[in-house]
Amino acid sequence: MPRSGKVRRVIDNDDAWILAFIDPPLTPEKIWSDMVAPHEGSPVDALLYSIGGHDVYDYETKIGLTGAEAYVNAENRNSANRGANLAYLMRNHGGPLTVLTEQCHRLGIDFMPSLRMNEHYPIPYDDPSYGKVRIEHPEWTIGRGKDLPENSTEWGVGRGLDYAVPEVRDYICSILIETIERWDVDGLELDFFRHPTYFNIQEAYSNRYLMTDLVRRVRRRMDEIGLQRGKGLDLMVRVPATIERCEGLGLDILKWIDEGLVDIVVAGGGFIPFEMPMEQFVEAARGTDTLVYGCLEGYRPAVDELTLRAIASRYWSAGIDGLYLFNFYSMPRDWKRDVLGRLTDREGLKRLMKRYETDPRDRFSPTGYLQLTFLNAIPRTQLPVTLRETSNGEGLVVKMDITEDFEKATAEGAMGTCTLSLLFDNLSSDDDVRIKLNGTDLGTVSRSTDGWTREFYQDSWNVYPSGTLTEHMPGVSLDVDVTAPPLTSGINEIEVGLVSSDSSRQKDLVLQQIRLWVRYE
Repeated sequence: MPRSGKVRRVIDNDDAWILAFIDPPLTPEKIWSDMVAPHEGSPVDALLYSIGGHDVYDYETKIGLTGAEAYVNAENRNSANRGANLAYLMRNHGGPLTVLTEQCHRLGIDFMPSLRMNEHYPIPYDDPSYGKVRIEHPEWTIGRGKDLPENSTEWGVGRGLDYAVPEVRDYICSILIETIERWDVDGLELDFFRHPTYFNIQEAYSNRYLMTDLVRRVRRRMDEIGLQRGKGLDLMVRVPATIERCEGLGLDILKWIDEGLVDIVVAGGGFIPFEMPMEQFVEAARGTDTLVYGCLEGYRPAVDELTLRAIASRYWSAGIDGLYLFNFYSMPRDWKRDVLGRLTDREGLKRLMKRYETDPRDRFSPTGYLQLTFLNAIPRTQLPVTLRETSNGEGLVVKMDITEDFEKATAEGAMGTCTLSLLFDNLSSDDDVRIKLNGTDLGTVSRSTDGWTREFYQDSWNVYPSGTLTEHMPGVSLDVDVTAPPLTSGINEIEVGLVSSDSSRQKDLVLQQIRLWVRYE
C-alpha cells in the first residue's frame, strides 16, 4: 500500500484552466462550481492542480514568479485573465492552493499539487509566460542559450531546463517542497511527461542518478512532514510509455520503485494506450507498495466512450490499480459520474460494447518543440503505413491486443457481432486487398467511401462544461464481421496484403488505422 494507505479509483489532473478562461474576478464559489463540485458522486478520489511548468506559477508561491507578477501588462486576454485572477485570489482568499485544499477536503476527496517538470512549449522569449529563469540563466538550459539547427532534436529540447545543473535541481526542489510545507495537501505529483526531456539526450541515461537524487530529496522531506502531520503523503510520478524510454531520458523508474521512493506511477501519457506495454510497469511494481495507474488522455483523441471502455479494459487486464485522467477536467458532472462509473466497474465493463483501435502517430511527429520533446519518450506506432505489393504475396502484419473473454461470452450465449474495419487513404476500386485474421482469410469484405467518424471536443473544450461533436475522418474503409475464433483474447494478428494494385495509381495507398467493434447480446 502507498504511504496514504489509499487505492484511489480515479485521479483527475486539472491544468489550472480556470485562471485563464474565466473573466475576473475568479471567486472561490466559481472554483467550487466548475472545478471541485463536478466530482461529487463520481469515482474521482483525488484532484491534481497543475501549479506551472515554464517558470511562471499558478499558485501563491513565495519562491517562483507568479502569474500575478508576470502578466500585469499582458496583451493576450487569457494571460491577462490568468494574472488578474491569481492576484485576486491571493489578495482576498490566500490563493488557489489555499482554496482548493479546503474545498477538496470539504468534498471528501484528496488534493495534490502537480508540477510539470520541464515544459517545452514554443513560447517567444518576449512573451510574459516565458518567465525569467531561463532568460536570466541560459547556462541552466539544455541548449546553453545557443542557436541550434531548426527542427533538429537539439533545437527542440534546447530551451528546456537541464537537470544536470545543480542550481536547476535546487530550484525545482524548492518549488516542490514549498507546496507540501505550506499546505495540508495529500501528496504531490512530479509530472515528467509534460514534457519528457530533462537532460542533453546523449547524457540522459548516465545522468539517471542525478534525477534519483532529486526524487530522494523530495521524498525525504515529504516523509518528515507526513510524520509531523500524522498522515502519509503520496509521491506520484507520471512517466514515459516504457521503462526503457524512462531510463533513456534519465528516469530510473525501477530504482524509484525498488527503493520505495514513489507511491504511484502513472505509466505513459495516454498517447498510445493500445500499444504501450503496461505490463512492464505492473510487473516492476509487483510485490512492492507502489501502485500503477493507466493514463487516459482526452486530447488523444479519446473522448468517445466506446474507445475509453476498450482502453480501460486493456489497462485493468494488465493489472493497474486505478485510472488517471489528463485533459478531461472540463467534462461535465454527469460524464464524471456515469462514464467514469462504467470505466471503473471492472465486472460490468467486461460485457459492455467497446471499440479497439490502433494508435495514430500524428500526436508526436517531429515538427516543432512540443513534438520533438516526445520523440524519445514514446515508441513509434504501427500505423499509418504505405501498402505495397510484396514478392511472396505476404502482407503487413498489425498486432492488436484485445482483452475480451470471447470463449466465456460465447459459451454463455452473450457474444454479439464483432466488426473489423480498416481505413485507407487513396484506396481504388481496382486495388485488390486481402485481409487475414490470425491466419484465417476473411474473404469478401464490404467497401465504403464514407470514411469514419469520431467523437472529439468542441471548440473552447477547456471551459467547463465542455462538449463533444462528431468529426468526419475521410477515407475508404474495408469492413467485415468476424467471429471468435479466429478472433481471440490477447494479441490478434491482422495481415493486410496488396494482391494487385491500381496500375494508374498517382498517390500511395496508405493504411491509416484499424478498428474492432466488440458487441455483446
